[in-house]
Amino acid sequence: RLTPGDSHYDDIQQIKNNSNRAASLTRQLLAFSRQQTLRPQVIQLPDLVSDVSNLLKRLLGEAVKLDVRHGRGLGPVRADPGQLEQVIVNLGVNARDAIMEAKKGGGVVRIETAAVEPKDVRALESDVLPEGHYILLSVTDSGVGIPKEVMAKIFEPFFTTKEMGKGTGLGLSTVYGIVKQSGGYIFARNVVGGGARFEIYLPVHKAAPGQSTRNITK
Repeated sequence: RLTPGDSHYDDIQQIKNNSNRAASLTRQLLAFSRQQTLRPQVIQLPDLVSDVSNLLKRLLGEAVKLDVRHGRGLGPVRADPGQLEQVIVNLGVNARDAIMEAKKGGGVVRIETAAVEPKDVRALESDVLPEGHYILLSVTDSGVGIPKEVMAKIFEPFFTTKEMGKGTGLGLSTVYGIVKQSGGYIFARNVVGGGARFEIYLPVHKAAPGQSTRNITK
């Protein structure tokens, strides 16, 4: 109820801003610890990526181009669409920051989806990813890649390579928590020619007998 001219207005406004930041921090910590409440729905990843692309383009800025590519024969996944949108935005912003830190004057963030068959999983020879049917969601940047000494820590909460005051270190840990709580797997690796690639594997949703897989909600 205070007006901008009131002597306590600035103090109250600062308290409000700090409260909002604390609430955001709490949500991210809950995501990392996988204790948040999810509202899973059966969705198609290409539709979700399309919905968030316009927002992401604005966040990337004019110097960074967004390149979206979708594979064929993609089955549905069951996840919280709002949380998956946060995953895409966090990875996109992280990719943008990596490109800008490379000081190349710009670059490309590529988002791709693809169907992954059991034989593809076997070819990966991963000790972590169980054999099965997945939908792959990947985000690749054209930065300088992730240093070896950093790779093992990137999903840890509060770990950041950014300057003081420019990052909380919760972006990637939030992504990790959401992916794991959604029953998925996430990996990070460097790509040939420079840049980093984050790969998310979400299980293909199999409807129960008599249940439709077309309750797709945007």
